[in-house]
Amino acid sequence: MGYKARGLTRERRILDRQLVPIAEGMRILPEDTRDYVRQLQALPDAERGLLVPRALLHALQRFGATRNVQDASSASHTLVMSEAERLDSEMSMLRYIAWAIPAIGFIGTVRGIGDALGQAHKAVGGDISGVTEGLGVAFNSTLIALLLSIFLMFLLHQLQLAQERLVLDAETWLDTRLIRNMQAR
Repeated sequence: MGYKARGLTRERRILDRQLVPIAEGMRILPEDTRDYVRQLQALPDAERGLLVPRALLHALQRFGATRNVQDASSASHTLVMSEAERLDSEMSMLRYIAWAIPAIGFIGTVRGIGDALGQAHKAVGGDISGVTEGLGVAFNSTLIALLLSIFLMFLLHQLQLAQERLVLDAETWLDTRLIRNMQAR
């Protein structure tokens, strides 16, 4: 989760940069796309692989090839949506772990109750320490699993929210800083 959160932070930072220097009111023509593509390709590999530079590059290349603003917009939208699906699918293992923790706690509960019942014959004789120890394991494992699950689900929800916001912000960034400035003549 920490690794994914760090990656999202890098992705968000690039939204604050001017990757394609376009002055307000300036139009991008299909002939201009090569210069902008070269600027994006000159970015370091780590930055070029991020969502916004990839979507920018894709949109500019499509606009240069087709001379159609709608095609460029659709291309960038498709790339951003496929990235959203990729991010969501990468969360599946984390969701599984968050689901498995209460199940593991339940196994501890059953084990603790089983141990307590195994000591029931001593409780009849007056020694209830084995029964209380077994029940303590049962209740503690349930409590720890549920608390851990609640905490993990909160973090998982926050991570998923950050991913969804990144996708929406990237889409908005592309529309406001690139697509609206394209003009096919």
